Amino acid sequence: MQFGTTVLPSTQVPPASVTRSDIAAEIPSLLPLYDEFPDIVYTKADPVYAIISPAFKASTTTKPLAVVRPLNESHVQAAVKIARAAGLPLGIRSGGLETAGRNFNGVDKGIILDLRSLCSITVSDDKASAAIGGGTIAADLAVSLSKQGVFTPIGWHPRIGYAGWAMGGGYGLYSSQYGFGADNILGARVVLADGSVVDVDDNNHSDLLWALRGAGNGIWGVVIQLTIRLYPPPNLLIGTLRFPKKDWPAALDEWANNIEPNLPDEFGGELYFRNPVLDSPEMIIFFAWCAKEGEDLQKGWDYFDKMKSLPGAEVQRIAESDFATHLTSEPSAQPASYQVRGVITKGLTSNIASVLSRHWTNPKIYTGIPCHYAHGKAIKPNPGACFPLRYRHRLFPFNSRHSELMGTEEGESLVAELSARIMDGMKATGDAYVGVSYQNLIPPVDTDLEATFGKETLERLKTVKNKYDPDNFFSRGYPVLDV
Repeated sequence: MQFGTTVLPSTQVPPASVTRSDIAAEIPSLLPLYDEFPDIVYTKADPVYAIISPAFKASTTTKPLAVVRPLNESHVQAAVKIARAAGLPLGIRSGGLETAGRNFNGVDKGIILDLRSLCSITVSDDKASAAIGGGTIAADLAVSLSKQGVFTPIGWHPRIGYAGWAMGGGYGLYSSQYGFGADNILGARVVLADGSVVDVDDNNHSDLLWALRGAGNGIWGVVIQLTIRLYPPPNLLIGTLRFPKKDWPAALDEWANNIEPNLPDEFGGELYFRNPVLDSPEMIIFFAWCAKEGEDLQKGWDYFDKMKSLPGAEVQRIAESDFATHLTSEPSAQPASYQVRGVITKGLTSNIASVLSRHWTNPKIYTGIPCHYAHGKAIKPNPGACFPLRYRHRLFPFNSRHSELMGTEEGESLVAELSARIMDGMKATGDAYVGVSYQNLIPPVDTDLEATFGKETLERLKTVKNKYDPDNFFSRGYPVLDV
């Protein structure tokens, strides 16, 4: 895995250049869409297709027969109606960073609806909310809001699609202060399977809004617009501490016993276990202090002093920042091939720390394990959202790849064995919520929907699914509901 400053994909692409003959040869069932809107249908005959078709996860190799890049609501309506009538599988892409690639399932015989040109951002006159396009990218949103003097919680990666991030739950550096991304969705505009459009808020189709807040990725319809809550920009203190592997046991013992149980709401930082230099594993604390409204950063500086006193800590940087600068300048993971597993635990306990310290035995395998902690406002109950994980927990997605045998059966097997050992080790501690999942980052193999949502919430989601998409046309998102 490589880390660097992310170059954002363009929100605008040249009009499609394919001919009617190309469509007739490659995907004739899309001719009605091409005849109406020829500029938005891209097939392999178009050079732009190679730019807009790949998944972020390079090991997702499925190639759609066509990418449809809508520029407005009517384009989405037409694409949905025509694809459904023709029986074409349809996957939805808002940003494209979903690690399991579920939106690509089966689209080698169908289409990807790429929403990234639906990226408008309109702040309300009172600056309490913003209406944003369903394909708005996190970094673009942050920059735009920052220029207008407002803020909303966002995730870690600049290229992530805001809609997919928030509707899946939405962890981030600001969750403990402002709630999950799902908690900050005020409304939505959705194209349903029959091509009709519904406006969703707490007073209209509130059952669908409840479902979108935590189980909203690609199974109800096409979300072409979200209305989200805004806040005054907080004061931020951002830093990085690095710990060589030899210091992990002492540092993690102190963390597990004295720091994690008492983390203040203002601390939204995360830990990352990784080996970008393959034979030199490191633990990174991404320090993030988000001051409460009206407060300065003195408490943050004091807390950083506490963190840098951990055994082996190497201070790499520390500075006051703002959310847009941080998101656009922070080195982030770049597109790559990797395997994904994941588990949710009660926290970074001593037992979990011991497992993490033991499993770095093959210097030819890169493993990156971020661990995201839910506490503070994030875990307060929200009856208006179906997102279920309202208790303290840590999310551990594992992203692994072999440095020399990538793509080979031997290499994939070695990576799978390593990931399985980490998974089994964490489960054996008794500190894991087995089967509980966060599906934006954890794959289906590690997901039990009933364990995650609970039987009552899962049945309620199925009821909503039967109401808005009874034929299950939107079947390539998650959670996968048996209706």
